[in-house]
Amino acid sequence: MVEEEIEASKDDVHASAQDENVLSSERFWFAIDRQLLGSGLRLVLILPAFSLLTYFGALAFSASSPEWWSRIEPTIGIGFAMALTVLTFVIVLGYLLAQTFHRHRVELSLRNFQREVEQLNSERLSVQSLHGYESLADQLKGAKSKHTWALLFGIVSSLLLLLIFLVDITSLNGKILLLLSFSSLLLSLSQHFPTRSSPFNMDERTGLLKAYNPPIHPSTLELVFDDLVKTHMDPLLRSVYEGYSKELESCLKRGIEPQYAREKILMTLYRHSKGLDFKTMESELSEVLTAKGMELVRSHPVFTMEEWLSIIDHIEASCPAFFRMIGRIEEDLGAGRAATRSDIVFEVDMENVVHERANLFTLIHNLSDTPRNVVLRVQSPDFRPHDIAMTYRLDPGEQHWWSTKALPLATKGDDDVLGLMSGLLRDATVGWQSLLPERFGEATVSVRLEEQSGDLIIGRQINVRVRTKFLERLLGFSSLTTGVLGLIGISAAVFIKVSDILGNIGA
Repeated sequence: MVEEEIEASKDDVHASAQDENVLSSERFWFAIDRQLLGSGLRLVLILPAFSLLTYFGALAFSASSPEWWSRIEPTIGIGFAMALTVLTFVIVLGYLLAQTFHRHRVELSLRNFQREVEQLNSERLSVQSLHGYESLADQLKGAKSKHTWALLFGIVSSLLLLLIFLVDITSLNGKILLLLSFSSLLLSLSQHFPTRSSPFNMDERTGLLKAYNPPIHPSTLELVFDDLVKTHMDPLLRSVYEGYSKELESCLKRGIEPQYAREKILMTLYRHSKGLDFKTMESELSEVLTAKGMELVRSHPVFTMEEWLSIIDHIEASCPAFFRMIGRIEEDLGAGRAATRSDIVFEVDMENVVHERANLFTLIHNLSDTPRNVVLRVQSPDFRPHDIAMTYRLDPGEQHWWSTKALPLATKGDDDVLGLMSGLLRDATVGWQSLLPERFGEATVSVRLEEQSGDLIIGRQINVRVRTKFLERLLGFSSLTTGVLGLIGISAAVFIKVSDILGNIGA
């Protein structure tokens, strides 16, 4: 029994060492990839772009060399076209190595992804049951498949160039091989381009955020900031965040509500990302957290300040309308402006430029002492659904959560913008509607807050522009173009060779 336990302990140590080696290896290759290959210098794109010149140069001078080359040719012993072919082979070989290293880094990231999933499962945190896991895992595997095809087409391109050295570039077969090699390189690029729109890595804790597209989100946010954070976090990070939130709730000061504390903490972190100094941020957090909680915020192994800044920046880029909306409310609270109506707070915002879908955010808060029912109606001929009507029951505000006197951004207690904003987000009704555009160009959305009888309380009209994402459109067009040109090149090479064979037979 003791021997079995010793063996099991050795296996755990060995597995842990292997996992650490894989993580360290990814860190090394990701640093190279970020600086030279996929990002930074971008050798994966620069090398094939430069090879276009040498490919066409070798084809153009396959019949005769330029006059100035006649002085060099006796020394080198090859023609100008063959020299360009050699240079092309060196460039394609460099591209092949770059693709090999790039794919190796992607494979290491996938192995670390699977290792992290298994580790979370061993801690009884089932990541596979979380919504969005399957789509994320499928996307990561699809990226690896595309990198594999890009590498295979690159290998074929280099092998075809090697064959040219056996048949000579001046012959018809040499030119056909050059065309086939060039077409294979284009097919390799057509597989690589789509992977650039959603890069990912496991070296950074937020390395999956750009690759993760939230498939679902709540239409009415219960804990506004908390729901936004959990919606945009990838399943792995979200699993860790749930445990982190429970740890923080166990470190709250007596009398502090957990919901209010969550919103206050996340709101303070957001304001820190927008310029709130570190000392003031810690002072605000200490109003709801004990000394143990403050230490947890400072020294958590995953949710460091750097990671929080990355997460908040990602959410702000995904939902700019929400942050613009609460920014206006903060300005009103800071300046002491009265609400639009004395009995209700109503704010609405939406992206000015819409791409795949529009995120419409609304905030409604009852300032009166009596409950009331209101209808939020969203109408648009340019988005689906064309008509949305949602009935909300607004309970009277537990506190007024509004002030007609100017307030500082942060001060001791809750009589500041951060305190009122946190309470407002906790007690208000915040809606998040996704609208799907039906056409490109100018679009209009009408938002009305009505009584149940149909009488208008407040109305807003939003004008936006619907466009495609430039980067994704460029990558999609590049992938399609290179793929089509590669297939055309292969078809042309086959046609030329078949015509030559049939011509020789006829002769």
